[in-house]
Amino acid sequence: MADTPSPTGLAIVICDQIIEDKLTNKKSLIGIFNNIASQNFPCRHPQLCVFVSITEGRGTYNARLRIANEETDTTVADVRGKIQFADVHAVVEVNFNLLGLEFQQPGLYSIEFYCDDALVLERRFHVSQMKPQTPPKGPPAAEL
Repeated sequence: MADTPSPTGLAIVICDQIIEDKLTNKKSLIGIFNNIASQNFPCRHPQLCVFVSITEGRGTYNARLRIANEETDTTVADVRGKIQFADVHAVVEVNFNLLGLEFQQPGLYSIEFYCDDALVLERRFHVSQMKPQTPPKGPPAAEL
């Protein structure tokens, strides 16, 4: 497949949930986000979904989704599989449902989508440290 051109990326979206209508095959992306915030590290994110849309593919490709820390290049998730295009005009949509991802430290992370080891799409997002919340203060004692 070295001579096969890479598909063209249309979209890569991070969200909480992807719902697919069984009758129409339409997808609803629920809770789109660009940042994960946690008070403590390492932190475990319960569910992260990635929607990928690509076109102009020819035949079958080895696909790969990788999530990594930009600074350390530490891999958080690495999912592989095959995707197939019926023809060059087909739009292929791939949904990833990743459970329990562990982020060792705050920072900039990237989601990379490859076809036959060629980078097709990339999306960055932040994992940030939240400041601990202080409980709200009540009214002064004289007002009680």
